[in-house]
Amino acid sequence: MPNGALSNDLEGIKNRVQELETLIMLNAKIAMQIDLDSLLQTIVDCARELIGARMGGIVVVNPSRTNLLQYFKVSGVSSSDQLPSGHGLFMVPYRTAKPVRVDHVQVTAVTRKQPENHPQLGPFLGVPLKSPDKLLGSLFLAQAPGGSPFTVQDQHLLSAFATQATIAIDSAQARDNLAYLKILEERHRISQGLHSSVAQVLFLLKMEIDRSQKDLANDYPELMERLASMKTLAEKGLYDIKSAIFSLSEPMPATNNLERQLRQMIEGFSRITGINAELATRGAVNAIPEPQAQVLSKVIGESLNNVRKHSQSPMALVSIIVHPTHATLSIQDAGVGLPIDIETYTALPSSRYGVFAMRSLVLQARGSFEIFTNDEGGTTVRVNLPYQETI
Repeated sequence: MPNGALSNDLEGIKNRVQELETLIMLNAKIAMQIDLDSLLQTIVDCARELIGARMGGIVVVNPSRTNLLQYFKVSGVSSSDQLPSGHGLFMVPYRTAKPVRVDHVQVTAVTRKQPENHPQLGPFLGVPLKSPDKLLGSLFLAQAPGGSPFTVQDQHLLSAFATQATIAIDSAQARDNLAYLKILEERHRISQGLHSSVAQVLFLLKMEIDRSQKDLANDYPELMERLASMKTLAEKGLYDIKSAIFSLSEPMPATNNLERQLRQMIEGFSRITGINAELATRGAVNAIPEPQAQVLSKVIGESLNNVRKHSQSPMALVSIIVHPTHATLSIQDAGVGLPIDIETYTALPSSRYGVFAMRSLVLQARGSFEIFTNDEGGTTVRVNLPYQETI
C-alpha cells in the first residue's frame, strides 16, 4: 500500500477514534442530567460541540397532541419565549422519520411564516429522535464549520448521538410521568380518606341532629338553639370537606381528546358536589390548539369552583362553540347572581372569585372575557379565544 494511502487511512482511523471518544464523553454528560428541560438544552449544546456547527436546535412534540410542540431548545442563537408553529424544515426529520441534509437553505425557502430576524441557516442537518416504538421529535444543526456542507459522516455521527439522546429523553419523560402519577395517586388516596372518614362522620352527625330536633320538637328552646348551632357547624364542616375533596380531585393526565378530558372534569365536579353540570359542544373541540385549550380548561375549572362556592346553584351548563378562527366558551348557572361590587373583584388580583386571574389569562391569550348576571338570574362567564391559525 502506498505511504500516502496508508497515511490517509491512519488519519481517518484517528479521526474516527476521536469522534467516538467525544461521543462517549458527551453521552456521559447528558446521562448526568435528570431534569428534562436542562437535559434537552444539554443535548443540543453537545450536538453542536460534536459536529462543530454554529447553531442547533431540538424539538420534542407533545405526546398527547403530536401536531403541537412541547419543547423547543436552541443553541448558538438567542431563544424565543414562544414556541414555533412546527411548519419549518426542522420538523421534516420527525415527520419522515429520516435524516435531512441540505447543502444550503435560504430562510425564505423554509416557510412563509418565519419570524423577523430569523438567522440564516446555510448548510442544514437534521435527524429524528426515534425510539423503538415512537418518534419524539428532531435534532438539527445549521451553519456547518467553515460554511461547507455537512457530510455523510456528520450525519452518521449526529444520528448515533441522537439515538443516545432519545434514550435519555425517554427515561426523563418516564420519570416525570411516574412522579406525576404518584402525586395523583396520593391526592386520590387523601380525598378518599376524607370522604370515607370525616365526611361520613359529619353527615351522620347532621342526621342525628335532625332526628334530635324532631324528637324534642319545641319543648326545649335553649337546647333546640344549641342543636341548630351544632347543625350549622356540621353543615359547614361537611361543605369544607367537600371543597377539599374537589380541590384534590386533579384531572387525569391530558389525552389527545380535549372534549373527553373536559367531560371527565365536569362529571367529576357533579359527582363530588352534587351540582348537575353538563357540557354542550358544537364543532371540532379536539381541533382547538393546545395553548387555547389550556386557557379554556383553566377558565372552566375556576368558573365551576365559583359555582360551587358562591352561586347556590343546583346546575351549571358549560358550552363550547368552535369556529374556524376562534372558540366561544360560556359557563352559566342558575344561582344568586353576582355581587353588586363585582367590578372590584374583576380589578383586584386578590379577588376571592378568581375573576381577575381568569380575565388576565384570557387577555394574555388575546381573547375577550366578560362576566355578568343573567336577566333571569344566575351568572354567565363568556370567553372568546382567537387562534393563530385557522382550523
